[in-house]
Amino acid sequence: MFEVGVSGDLLDRNNEPCFGNGPLNLLKDRDDIKITWMDKTISELSSEMTSNFDAILLNLPKANADCVSNSDCRLKIIARFGVGFDTVDIEAMKRKNIIVTNTPNAVRRPVAVAALTMMFAAAGKLFQKDNLVRNDNWNERTNFMGIGLSRKTLGVIGAGNIGAETIKLSNPFFNKILAYDPFKSQNQLSQIGAIKVDLYELANNSDFIVILCNLDKNTEGMINADFFSLMKKSAYIFNLSRGPVINERHLENAIQSKKIAGAGLDVTEIEPLSINSKLLKFQNVILTPHALCWTDECFNDIASEAINSILNYIDKKPISNQVNQ
Repeated sequence: MFEVGVSGDLLDRNNEPCFGNGPLNLLKDRDDIKITWMDKTISELSSEMTSNFDAILLNLPKANADCVSNSDCRLKIIARFGVGFDTVDIEAMKRKNIIVTNTPNAVRRPVAVAALTMMFAAAGKLFQKDNLVRNDNWNERTNFMGIGLSRKTLGVIGAGNIGAETIKLSNPFFNKILAYDPFKSQNQLSQIGAIKVDLYELANNSDFIVILCNLDKNTEGMINADFFSLMKKSAYIFNLSRGPVINERHLENAIQSKKIAGAGLDVTEIEPLSINSKLLKFQNVILTPHALCWTDECFNDIASEAINSILNYIDKKPISNQVNQ
């Protein structure tokens, strides 16, 4: 029997799969597979879990080297929800011949749409105008004029799978799109409607900036005081990648000193965000709980893509989304 553990944080308040039952039926319909839901409160995998399961459908819990260090580890594949895999010790899994997969196809369009959603909300001053109505300040609306985009420049940091999709979707709305990605050529970027620039040129010339790059040793803290000092005072920055790409203290200072106009964060350095964070005090900062792209369609597709990776492993078929080859 091939045993699959499912991350308990994927259950909703009614203890139903948040991605629906359809994808899970791909496993339930097999006589050779047993499914077990793990505890909701687990923050990282243990060696006991990896000795009980052949595969794990993983959302938020971390998978460190310690969890696969025992000789009785039977884990063969981790199917990670989403595109990021910074919570998994990739090298440790590779040493133990444990496959790690992600779901880049399922999240490409939803995260790109989420980026546009956040930018449109900031440009239209959506939440400020909502507050005007709720607080009986209707006639104050002339003091909260939105920002038109047709003459503005968008800067995209990271033009991979999600970044490229964001560029394509954004082209009808912006006058110009700049992109910083050291792994993409000018020809590749021009084909999707963007101009290749360096990081500081992007900071200098963009009215809206969206971060969609991976988190690694080169990008951690990359968006810092130096970057903010180059941005226009009228510019906004949005992060839908990983929190540590931005130095949060430097962002707080840039907002407080009005060096930039505002920000939108779907991710933060530490999650969940502390209730004492300065960011909560700023009306020009949009905050969402690392879930802006979460829709019924998105999670159904994520679950299907992750589960199919496990099924392909069992059936000895090619696994297209392996990240630790």
